[in-house]
Amino acid sequence: MNPQDHDPQQFQDLAQQLARQFVTMRQQRTNNATPSQSTNESANAGTSEITNLAKQLGGLLNARETSKHAPTQEENDAFRITTAASMPSATSATSTIEVAGSAAHDFDSIPDPSMYEADFVNIFKGINASVLRFEERELLDLASDQMPIGRFFEEAEAMADEFPDDNIDDIVIRRLLHWFKNEYFTWVNQPPCTRCEASTTSIGGVAPSAQERLQGAGMVETYKCTAPDCHQITRFPRYGGMPKILFETRRGRCGEWANCFTVCCRALGYKARFVHDTTDHVWTEVWSEHKGRWIHCDSCEAAYDQPLLYTTGWGKTLSYCVSFSAEEVVDVTRRYTVDYDTVVVKRRRSIRELVFEKFLHRLSESNLSLLDLKPEEVLAIRQRQALERDDLYGKNGDCRAIETKDRQSGSDEWTKARGERK
Repeated sequence: MNPQDHDPQQFQDLAQQLARQFVTMRQQRTNNATPSQSTNESANAGTSEITNLAKQLGGLLNARETSKHAPTQEENDAFRITTAASMPSATSATSTIEVAGSAAHDFDSIPDPSMYEADFVNIFKGINASVLRFEERELLDLASDQMPIGRFFEEAEAMADEFPDDNIDDIVIRRLLHWFKNEYFTWVNQPPCTRCEASTTSIGGVAPSAQERLQGAGMVETYKCTAPDCHQITRFPRYGGMPKILFETRRGRCGEWANCFTVCCRALGYKARFVHDTTDHVWTEVWSEHKGRWIHCDSCEAAYDQPLLYTTGWGKTLSYCVSFSAEEVVDVTRRYTVDYDTVVVKRRRSIRELVFEKFLHRLSESNLSLLDLKPEEVLAIRQRQALERDDLYGKNGDCRAIETKDRQSGSDEWTKARGERK
């Protein structure tokens, strides 16, 4: 049979059989705290059946791989179950996500991204490379020189009673957000005319000049002056990554804002990560030692610890949110969505789940290997990662508030076109 001719129902049927075998095994283990010889034989038979089903699914999936097309939802589900069955730690019928989390060190049975998944993972490779530049000493010193650091701490001390659940460092980040949005950076819908400062209208994009490219521009938006006696064309370079010129221009949209703000946080000595959402928004996370968790910070909105702002507030439909720093790369989609296991996961069709987990794990470990860290520093990172896993999977409960605020930054036309305003 040609790989393209496989009926997706085959995958679903085999996956359901495999799931039933897991449930049976769990019931046997639960009902028999001290297993007898007969129950051991029954368990062994169940394990054998699981192995056979996993091999059948593996064969279908390998054949499907050669067809170089995007996986169906049934294939994704089957792949998750098949991989869980092949993992040594899968000794009970826990969810496949739990199995994957508990066996994050064992990816030998998981394939690398296929050809049809390559473009998707290359997006994250590029972002990661840009974020690694956030550690450049010259950039961090430049950010430090721009900030009124003493003022942040004075204000935090004075406002301690207003935020009884925060410590001083938490409040400093709040003050940094306020300063960044209200005093430092400027949001640009259409730049004013560079000749007469009248309003402008977009006339498309062009390639950057040699000087603009040298300064870090990836593309340039162009705008024509609307004044009847002025025909000036204004160029608005868009900067990806973290070029130093942003500390001079101090303007842009969410990309420029999040890049600069994340560097400012790290320049202050805080552990901060840059978050990329594949529906085209970016923001920052800052680690709170006091709260023992990552805090959502959106400099465009001056939003602090409002992770559901995008879904229940703006009405965005998120699928993949990945957090980057020099120390790690983490899929944090669960933090910013509701109904992940029943709704969100069905939208995640760009790559097979465990393939994506393996890819991010290796990227994260690669980042960590580039750092000259002491054993105790690596241990601290591992401890934070363990705390974060518990947080993402709701083991400490869910304290997130349902947000209802519309987006503040950006014009109505622009945000509605992006699906970021109800």
